[in-house]
Parts: sequence; structure tokens; C-alpha cells
Amino acid sequence: MHVNHEEVAVGLVVHLDTTVLRTLGGCQTNAERGANGDRAVVGLHDFLVVGVDPHSGLCTAVPLFPKTAVGNQPLVESKKAGRATHWIGAESFFSHWQHWRIPIASIVVAAISDDTTPATRRRYAPEDRTALDDIRNWEKRNRSPYRAV
Repeated sequence: MHVNHEEVAVGLVVHLDTTVLRTLGGCQTNAERGANGDRAVVGLHDFLVVGVDPHSGLCTAVPLFPKTAVGNQPLVESKKAGRATHWIGAESFFSHWQHWRIPIASIVVAAISDDTTPATRRRYAPEDRTALDDIRNWEKRNRSPYRAV
């Protein structure tokens, strides 16, 4: 069952098609872009929603990675909830240096490949807003300004 507008909340982990996000427009990222290329994730990717602004209709999300890299931080396993396949027991990392601002309506459309149901949706720290705020606070320290993707 597809993700609906009301389910897009802080702590939701959702599988998004970034090609769809780029096609729909209205998305921004602060991922580094330089001589070595664009660091913004592409294709199908898991994102963790770390902020939702109902007034603007935008959320802030970070892409998740299965391996560590410079500037990545692991998610705490005990804070994971939801469907176990490729989530519970699997390492997950977020980058300090890549946040996305995504219209909530675009998340609903781009989550077409997310095969979870409302009962099995993946979530991170659903009862620990401080953990999610700590992830979002990296947005303020980012080296790159937001730009359209």
C-alpha cells in the first residue's frame, strides 16, 4: 500500500525514486557539487524524514546508505522499527553533508516502489525526537547551500 500524505512524518523511512523527484520539481539539496561531480543521490534510495513543515508543505529528509563513508554516521539499531527486510539488523548510515527539502506531495508520488504497508512502515526513533533533531541539526553546519535538483 502506498504512502499517503498523512503518513509523511518525522521518523518515517521511505524508499523514493529520485528520478521522479527531479521530474516533479520543487526539490532542493545541499549535497556538494564540485569538480568531482554532483554528490546528490540518484535512482531509488531510502530517505529518513527528519523535519516536516505543514505550512510550506515541505519536509527535510536525509538519504540513507548501507555503508559508511567520510562524513557518515550510523543509525542506532535499537531505534529502528518496522519491516525487518533490509532494515532491522542491517547497517544504515546518514551523511552529515546531504539533506533534501522535498514537497510532501512529491514524497507520496515518488514512494511508488516502497512496498511496506501502514502496519510495516519503517521508522527511526519514533519516540525520540532528540535523536531526529540531532540528525537534522547537521543541516545548519552544511558546507553547501541548497540548490534545485
